Amino acid sequence: MVMRKPIKVILASFVVASLCVPSVTLAMDDESLLSSTNCKEVLESPDQSEIQREEPVTIPGEYRDIASFTKSTMRIKVLSGGVTCFDIRDWNVVEQFWISGDGRFFGFHTFGLEADGHHVVDRIAPNIILETGLRPVFSDDATMFAAAQRTGAGWGNLEGLGVWRVGPDGTESVYKFNNGLLDGLDWRVDSWTGNDEVRLSTIHEFALGEDSDSFEEILAQSKRYNYRLIKRGTDWELEDIDEP
Repeated sequence: MVMRKPIKVILASFVVASLCVPSVTLAMDDESLLSSTNCKEVLESPDQSEIQREEPVTIPGEYRDIASFTKSTMRIKVLSGGVTCFDIRDWNVVEQFWISGDGRFFGFHTFGLEADGHHVVDRIAPNIILETGLRPVFSDDATMFAAAQRTGAGWGNLEGLGVWRVGPDGTESVYKFNNGLLDGLDWRVDSWTGNDEVRLSTIHEFALGEDSDSFEEILAQSKRYNYRLIKRGTDWELEDIDEP
């Protein structure tokens, strides 16, 4: 199967996106995030789905001093000593937990009804939840991070490219681009060069392989094409760096 060739150079305006709204009742477009010590308010929304699981989410032991779960809610301890609560009734699966080396960022992946995505909580600014599609990649000095996601169904919680800046009081989105990834498969962030250039790669086309090959094996055998997302002035440009 041959994928359509992507646009070689994509210009995107610098965006200070309102992805995250610091509020006790709203974070980004997700109404499940509340600051609460008992999590009772988070279950009072009339618009949430029924619980999709029979047991609480299982969390590895190394994260149990950070987060705890019931069948309906997740409680995350923040660095100020409080607790942030999430309604998790729409998430069938919660997994792939991680925490940054300094303990500031706590992340996890979720799967739900027509939904797939990664979530990052900045424990300095606990009323903000960042939707990054996949686990983000930090710059060397940890003041920036970026993520790329493109799903076949289009139900991911990023579905594009995102760049965030880490500040002393919180994390802000500085760039989000949702167009131009439709012709790539398995987009990923590979590395940073300084704080103004992100190296990415994707697959334009891949062989169907043998019937016994898994999708992961097919991806592993396919050629990856390299791109960079580079900041120039107030704009970011996504460039094909394999072109001569």
